[in-house]
Amino acid sequence: MEVHTLYTKSFLLPLFFLLLTSFISHSKACNVIDKEALLQFKNKITSDPSQLLNSWTLSTDCCKGWNGVTCDSTTGRVVSLTLSGTVDDGIDLPFDTYLSGTLSPYLGNLTNLKILSLVGLMQLNGPIPVEFNKLAKLEKLFLNDNKLSGDLPLEIGSLVSLLELGLSGNNISGIIPSSIGSLKLLTSLDLKKNNLSGGVPESIGNLKNLGFLDLSGNKIGGKIPESIGGLKKLNTLDMMQNKIEGNVPVSIGGLSSLTFLRLSDNLLSGVLPYEIGNLKNLKNLNLQNNMLNGNLPASIGNLNGLRELSLGNNKFSGKIPTTFGSLKDLQNVDFSGNRLRGRIPKSMAKMSKSSFLGNRRLCGLPLPPCKPF
Repeated sequence: MEVHTLYTKSFLLPLFFLLLTSFISHSKACNVIDKEALLQFKNKITSDPSQLLNSWTLSTDCCKGWNGVTCDSTTGRVVSLTLSGTVDDGIDLPFDTYLSGTLSPYLGNLTNLKILSLVGLMQLNGPIPVEFNKLAKLEKLFLNDNKLSGDLPLEIGSLVSLLELGLSGNNISGIIPSSIGSLKLLTSLDLKKNNLSGGVPESIGNLKNLGFLDLSGNKIGGKIPESIGGLKKLNTLDMMQNKIEGNVPVSIGGLSSLTFLRLSDNLLSGVLPYEIGNLKNLKNLNLQNNMLNGNLPASIGNLNGLRELSLGNNKFSGKIPTTFGSLKDLQNVDFSGNRLRGRIPKSMAKMSKSSFLGNRRLCGLPLPPCKPF
């Protein structure tokens, strides 16, 4: 039996190495156009102190050992380019690095690219090249936390295979182009912490697969488009710290999957629509620091899973509805700086006193007791 086993192993091992060698030898070399595009990108980098691109040389195959580059072994085409500003050497703690320079238009020649991720490189600046419109197979585009500037290209709408788009933490300016509505497969759109202005385009309502939308920390104005109510898969909507005005649209009640809604620090006004009580999955509602007025809708009491409710520094008046007593999961509230009156619901008696300050006619725990009529 042992002799047979040894014979089998002695036969199979060489066969395994033969097949492995055959596979490696038949892996396609890096496509010439793709290699040129990558070298042109490197040529636009003026400083690389951590030598992220040190392995990128003219004499080597870009599919074999080039840092951050992944190829399709059967075609030799580059399918992923991923470079991060945080490097883990496997020995010490991760450390930060950076690349100085601009994005080469030649990256648009990587027409088989599915993932382009250049995140946290800090000193990467200049505009997003218009030539990126040729990346029709691109599924993930992450350029977060750099110093990119200029407008968001109108041609962004050509990236019809895109699933995730992250451009947060840059200096991108101008408007959000209406062509963004052509990205029908998009599940995540992160544009926070830029200098975007103009309004939220009506075409945003075309993104029926969108689950995450973050436009916070910009200079976006205008009104929230009614079309946003059609985003049935939206889980997170964050538009805080902008200049958005007008009413909260009635259509917002159509966001049936929403768990996080933050519209704080804007110029919103008018009455909060009753339909906000339709957001049965909502856990966090933050509308503080606006100019919203009128009575608080009793329908908020339908949001049984609500944990955070921040409505401070508005112009809400009337009483806190008794239906709010049904919010058993509520952990933090903020009604401060409004014009509310009457007795605080008993279920909120253990909340912080500061959560109710600035409403001169509110009473009951945690504030002083109500005076008898």
